[in-house]
Amino acid sequence: MKKYCFAIIGLVASLAAQAHVPFLKPNQFNVTHHRLTIESAFTEFPFQADFAMDSPNFTITAPNGTTSAIKPIAKTKAAVYLEPELKEEGTYRISTGKRVGPVYKAVETADKKLYFAADMKRVTGKPTTMNYYSYADTYIFKGQQKYTAKPFNQGLEIIPLASPNGLLLGSELSFRVLENGKPVPDARIIVVTDNEHFVKHRIEDLYDLDNIRTSNLHANQQGEFSFHPQKAGLNFLFVTVHHQLNEHLWESQNASLTLQVNLPPDTANKP
Repeated sequence: MKKYCFAIIGLVASLAAQAHVPFLKPNQFNVTHHRLTIESAFTEFPFQADFAMDSPNFTITAPNGTTSAIKPIAKTKAAVYLEPELKEEGTYRISTGKRVGPVYKAVETADKKLYFAADMKRVTGKPTTMNYYSYADTYIFKGQQKYTAKPFNQGLEIIPLASPNGLLLGSELSFRVLENGKPVPDARIIVVTDNEHFVKHRIEDLYDLDNIRTSNLHANQQGEFSFHPQKAGLNFLFVTVHHQLNEHLWESQNASLTLQVNLPPDTANKP
């Protein structure tokens, strides 16, 4: 195993790792016409596609609970595009599934925290390597929402406990963070609103373990948290969990969920 890890170190030494995060972005959450498209990409500023996130495990889970594969219909340097077909009314989960990323150089600090990319420059520790895994999800619906929480119980997941498509500004929604079906106690949830980097300059890396954004949330011991959206439109939730596999290798599990927050009905025709 040591030979393998040292070979990996040599392989990734020349890679300029950036702390990008994964996302899925539908052009419709309430699907009312056949021109449904879902964008899959990595970004530093949700939802600005920086480079394509392809996956061999794209799936759609129908309202009846059946899950089937989706094949991309197009791919550019910046994004991959999906066009799933919705055959019945209800809520659908669109997922990248598990996406295995590269092995990066990293730094392990004395307090057992893991840093990579630009974050390595500001910490002191021993060199190590990190295997990056990413998951991204979103929910869309056709007709009535008919939502029931159905976790895959595989990998890292942010699971809405009620319909994610019914979220209104001024309301709240409860979630559970799971890893392989088990709650993740005290999970940190990064919250980002669409285009917020044009409203306020953000210097914190979304992936950074020391990120102390005021919008951050933390789950309880059962992995549950409540989200009170502060802005209508696209909202992004992101969770990172690290595990040390051996002396030379860590794994980084990363999951995102894209939500659309709607305005309450009583705001219609108001400026």
